[in-house]
Amino acid sequence: MPRWCLLLVKCLGCAVIEDTWHYFLHRLLHHKRIYKYIHKVHHEFQAPFGMEAEYAHPLETLILGTGFFIGIMLLCDHVIFLWAWVTIRLMETIDVHSGYDIPLNPLNLIPFYAGSRHHDFHHMNFIGNYASTFTWWDRIFGTDSQFIAYNEKMKKVGKKTE
Repeated sequence: MPRWCLLLVKCLGCAVIEDTWHYFLHRLLHHKRIYKYIHKVHHEFQAPFGMEAEYAHPLETLILGTGFFIGIMLLCDHVIFLWAWVTIRLMETIDVHSGYDIPLNPLNLIPFYAGSRHHDFHHMNFIGNYASTFTWWDRIFGTDSQFIAYNEKMKKVGKKTE
């Protein structure tokens, strides 16, 4: 039985691997020459909900799903780890597609966690916020600039209504 701290570190490693894979290939799937053929299926829903997370073109499932398995192939050495990673990844995927930003969500304790607001904006805007779990790739490459501007605008609107 693996120690819980090792399990946690390996799951974090898988999340970083998957997030990196997802960011770059998700961004590629938004390229104007291929978007309408593959990724547009997933964007049929502008207001995401949990089970919609898995609604995608088969090629998209294969392309983006590969990132999930890379971590398993590199780090998995016990079936408990496999179960833990599958559970964590499904919880995260359903959370970001839930349409709810729950304040007491334990996933919000994870540094740089994207969450549902980050991904909801992606489904609303179709441009930017390509990362699946963490926000650092979007920040590094500036693909979250419209999201940041939108949040600033909403803060100003909120102050005016108070």
